[in-house]
Amino acid sequence: MDIGLKLLYIKGLIQKNIWKVKLTREELQEKRPEAAAYINGAKDTENDLKQVQLAIVELETELRLHGREINRCLHINGELKKRIEELEHELKFKNIEL
Repeated sequence: MDIGLKLLYIKGLIQKNIWKVKLTREELQEKRPEAAAYINGAKDTENDLKQVQLAIVELETELRLHGREINRCLHINGELKKRIEELEHELKFKNIEL
C-alpha cells in the first residue's frame, strides 16, 4: 500500500476511535454520571488519541519535506552526472587521459 494511502487509512482509524470513545463517554455522562472513573478514562483516551493524531500530521509534514529534499538532491545529482559525462567527452575529444 502506498505510504499516502496508509497514512490516510490510519488517520481515519484514529478519527473513528476518537468518535467511538467520545460517544461512549457522552452516553456514560448522560446515563451513568456516577461512573466517574470510566468517564475520566474515556476523556484521557480521547486526549491520547488526539495527541497521536497531531503527531501523525507532524510526521506526515516532515515526510513531505524530506521527500522534496530528496527530489531536489536527485535532480542536482542528475545534473552533475550529465556535466561529468560532458567533461569526460571533452577530455576524450582533446585526447587527455585521466
